[in-house]
Amino acid sequence: MPAIAANDSAPLALTLDVAEQLALQRHPALGQSEAEIEASRLRALSTGQLPDPQLRFGMQNVPVDSLALNRNEMSMTTVGVAQMFPPPGKRDLLQQGAAQETVAAQTRHRDLRARIRHDVHMAWLDLFYQERELGVVRTSFELFDQVVRAALAQYRAGLAQEADVLKAQVERDELRERENIVETARRQAQSRLARLIGLPAATLAVATELPPPPAIHTEQELIGTLPSHPQVATLDAQIRAAELELAAARRDYYPEFGVEAMYGYRAARDMGGAKVPDMLSAGVVMSLPLFPVKRQDARAQERQARLLALRYQRDNLLLELRQQAQARLAEYTGIASRLELVERTLLPQAGQTVDALLAAWRTGKTDMASVLRARQATLDYSLRLWRMRTELWMAAAEINYLGATVVEDSHEH
Repeated sequence: MPAIAANDSAPLALTLDVAEQLALQRHPALGQSEAEIEASRLRALSTGQLPDPQLRFGMQNVPVDSLALNRNEMSMTTVGVAQMFPPPGKRDLLQQGAAQETVAAQTRHRDLRARIRHDVHMAWLDLFYQERELGVVRTSFELFDQVVRAALAQYRAGLAQEADVLKAQVERDELRERENIVETARRQAQSRLARLIGLPAATLAVATELPPPPAIHTEQELIGTLPSHPQVATLDAQIRAAELELAAARRDYYPEFGVEAMYGYRAARDMGGAKVPDMLSAGVVMSLPLFPVKRQDARAQERQARLLALRYQRDNLLLELRQQAQARLAEYTGIASRLELVERTLLPQAGQTVDALLAAWRTGKTDMASVLRARQATLDYSLRLWRMRTELWMAAAEINYLGATVVEDSHEH
């Protein structure tokens, strides 16, 4: 893709493919998502590790009358180390769960890429149509200006009423209001596209050619791909992480163990003046989960409830995606049918009507206003044709987003 300077004074005529590539390169949400993946990966590295060992200092058996450490043989300064160990298997379960959270972050990133592509398509297509409509409105204004002039000529010749002239003027002037409305919609679409691709709105324009709509899945194919959609894959990873967290919570019913070792330095001397020997101690410590109702039971039940909620969420998401897929396919089929009717029947008939009226006008059997109005009808059908082509593309973009899969998206990197 050629480099594009954001400060170029001439508007950039972007194709749909170039706009998509720019968005996938520049959109800040993708950078944020990548940072979240890295944070999740690093968090997974630390999860499941042993807790830090404890270093302990102290004094034992110090007489309270003098606080001297060398008067009593049992007085000593101690230094020790202790290490706790979670119940067997818990660390591995926690680490696997954290790894699944990283998978969830990765699938969310892939869904974000698919949504950005979808949003770029919608914004680009909207801007494309608004520019086509703006051109038709301006051409229509010129035609109605000719209608006004023709009506005035007929009025002066006594062949038309003043009301005919006024009606034509009102219709022409209403097009100015429509032009302002369309121009506002065009600028809004331009702003949406600019935000997605990270360029100033004033520098943007779209190519004048609409690419053919992409191929779409059949209903059976689309329904079959939904379980692999990135949104569903994200929930699958979260469900697996919740299952592992529940298994780790159930390990809390078993006690934790710890080992500790302590060295005691004694400064006192025996009756013969020799220094008494230092002391070495070692032991094992164990937690006692004696009251599980408010601790272990509550944690396990909370993990179980979260797991159940995620499973219901996945079922609901699949149902929503299936309904959206069926609705978008029906919409696509309906637009394609209407588009064929306009392309093959209505627009050619409108053109034939214009030709017939032109022939009648040349023989004096009709007036110029009728010809121009028929020409306007042709323009309206042309605009309807552009609208349907754009809507067909938009429906295809919706279907392709619903048909996005983790495997397909990962191949694009």
